[in-house]
Amino acid sequence: MKLSLELDKINQKYKNILNECELYVLSYPGNLPAFNLSPWGLEIKKENIISCIDSKHATFFDLLQTLDSLSFGQVGMPMDKWVFFDCGEMVGGIVGLGKMAADLPEEVLKIYKIDRNYKGLVPFSMYIAIPMASGDSWFGHNLCSANSFIGNYYPLSGLALLTKALGLKVLNIGKMFGATQWESSAIHIHSQLADMEVHSSYTPAHSFEKTMAYRSVYTDLGLLSALSGKERVAVAYDFLVDALDNDFYKKMQMEIENGAQYKIVGRPIIKDGKKFLAIKRGE
Repeated sequence: MKLSLELDKINQKYKNILNECELYVLSYPGNLPAFNLSPWGLEIKKENIISCIDSKHATFFDLLQTLDSLSFGQVGMPMDKWVFFDCGEMVGGIVGLGKMAADLPEEVLKIYKIDRNYKGLVPFSMYIAIPMASGDSWFGHNLCSANSFIGNYYPLSGLALLTKALGLKVLNIGKMFGATQWESSAIHIHSQLADMEVHSSYTPAHSFEKTMAYRSVYTDLGLLSALSGKERVAVAYDFLVDALDNDFYKKMQMEIENGAQYKIVGRPIIKDGKKFLAIKRGE
């Protein structure tokens, strides 16, 4: 695959994924004019621009739910299909990478429970985002990849990070809010793409109270840098937080509610087998 000048500079592992997989976008057709369907020069095949109101894609909709269930079912966060439709596809979009069923080994088809008669695209990853009422921000609803359960067949290292970067580019997202758990491995991905301003550190409104709500601002330069293979190392920070320190997040929440500002700068730091987050106080 011939890549644009921007993508030609990204790390080889991401180039390998782009050579191995196909990019897709799923949304309501009326949303498409607002999207960038050639991110960094990558063309999305016409058949991979999927309408959420087109019944012929019923199997693909099922496969997205399978991908989500295999990724999050074990931690109690799988989604019903109506959530995909109501809270993603109609109002925002889903962007991801996948491969055609005909090119997959029998073992992978069994994991996804795919009938051999299906010849369409099988999603290996997805990023779901929905616009917020403010008009200038989006909310990252879901990010997952199949690496945890098909990695033995397709070792696509970096699939989730590449998927989120492409999702941000396709959906034209400059400012994004998200919600994630402090101990989640996904923080390595989110903080690789940009700093994370912590808007809540303890969130009882969420099913998992130890959830942070955060905001990130993205640029083309930052996204491409995140894909360069060089880690965003935290350099200038005020203190480190143990990702498993439950008491601290409640204390931080009280401070945020009283006007304090904090952000995670750079990827988590591992010391003596523990994960620490580098925090900088706001101005």
